[in-house]
Amino acid sequence: MSVVLLVVEQDENPMKFIPTIRKNTNFGLSEIKKRIGNGIPILEIDLFKDEEDDAKLKHLINELINIHANIRLFDGEVVENKEVSVEYLMNRFHRYEEIQRQNQELDDLMYGED
Repeated sequence: MSVVLLVVEQDENPMKFIPTIRKNTNFGLSEIKKRIGNGIPILEIDLFKDEEDDAKLKHLINELINIHANIRLFDGEVVENKEVSVEYLMNRFHRYEEIQRQNQELDDLMYGED
């Protein structure tokens, strides 16, 4: 499993991102401002460990993209060579879901449907 870190880049008006971030995290206003201003991740998720966390990450990414936030995703740590694209992450989600579906089909064939 890998840890995905979501960073929102500083913008001319970071206030427009705060309601979306606040709705999806437990951070207060000052903490969100600090994290955006300092390039600190606003969300850290262990990928594929918890379906709710995965859904939360996908939802937040989509909401931030819809309000034109510049986001950066990192695999494990916030360093340049660990950055991954949104497309790459979404492909990983899709592939994981496909594997889960295939595993379920195999289980159904081997053990019968319950």
